[in-house]
Amino acid sequence: LSVILAVDVSGSTDFGSGEYFKGEVMTHVSALLAFSAVKNKDQVGLLLFSDQVEHYVPPGKGRGHVHRILRDLYFHKPRHHKTDLRAAMAHLQGVLKKRATVFVISDFMAQGYEQALRQLGRKHDVMALVVRDRLERELPAMGVVDLQDAETGEVVTVDTSSAEFRRVFEAETKKRGDERDRLLRQSQVDRVDLDASGSFVDPLIEYFHRRRTRS
Repeated sequence: LSVILAVDVSGSTDFGSGEYFKGEVMTHVSALLAFSAVKNKDQVGLLLFSDQVEHYVPPGKGRGHVHRILRDLYFHKPRHHKTDLRAAMAHLQGVLKKRATVFVISDFMAQGYEQALRQLGRKHDVMALVVRDRLERELPAMGVVDLQDAETGEVVTVDTSSAEFRRVFEAETKKRGDERDRLLRQSQVDRVDLDASGSFVDPLIEYFHRRRTRS
C-alpha cells in the first residue's frame, strides 16, 4: 500500500493563535502519518503544494526514505503564497498508477477544488484533514492592530475593540467556513477537522478508530 501526504504550504498556513501555526500542525501531523506508514510497512510519498506543485517525492519504503520526507517537510521554503488544490489533485491523478491512501492536509481556504478532489477520491482512498484555528472564527478585542493577508501580502489596520468590526469579521469568516464545508461535502471524501489551537492528535485517533469499526 502507498500512503501519500499532500501538504498545503501556502501563505494562509502561517497563522495561529495557540502553540503552533496551522502550517506547523500540518507538518507534525504529516510526520505522525509518515511514521505510522513505515510501522505498517507501507510506502510513503510526499506532495507539497501552494498554487502549484512545489515538491514531489514518489512513494518509497524504509527509514532513510522517511527521514528524507521529514527533512523536506520541515525545511522546504515555499516559492508561492496562494493556494490551488486543483493543481495538486491533478498531479496526483497523473503520477499515481495504483490505488493509494491520500491524506490532503490543508486549511482548504481555496475555491473550485471539489470536482478535482472527488475525481481523486473515485480512484484512491482520500481523506481531507482540515486544519483550522479559533481566531479564524472569533476575533478577541485587542485594540488597533495590523492584519495581513498571508496570501496576497495586503495589510489593513483595524480596530478590533469595535463590536461592529468583530461582528462583520466573524460573519465573513463564517461565510468562508460554510463555503469550505459545502465544497468538501460536494467532494464526497472523508473529512477530519483538526484544531491548531487545541489537540490535533485526538481527532485523528478517533477517526481511525471509527474507520476500523466501520470495516
